[in-house]
Amino acid sequence: MKASELKNKGVKIKLIDKEYELKFNMNTFCELEEVYGDINKAFEDLQNKKFKAIRALIYSAVKAEDENITLKEVGKMITLNELESLSLAINKALNMSMPEVEEDMGEY
Repeated sequence: MKASELKNKGVKIKLIDKEYELKFNMNTFCELEEVYGDINKAFEDLQNKKFKAIRALIYSAVKAEDENITLKEVGKMITLNELESLSLAINKALNMSMPEVEEDMGEY
């Protein structure tokens, strides 16, 4: 997948009293890799609903809009009651940002 294939679409989320657009582009993925260390491990932990992965992914997306925000600040903005809706928003935003899969019916 090329960075240019990522769609520039997102999902609105509200953290505390501020609304952000949760979208995934090359900057978001680079930030996630920098914060988490291993992007594949981040997505594995995300599937297992680990708090650290959810916070890192939300932070990486919010950081694109608010360059001064910190990981700890984002952690304070996420409540346990919101985890389920944030997980759904993450999945929706990821699906919206990924390029369409083209099936190749040709011969190999």
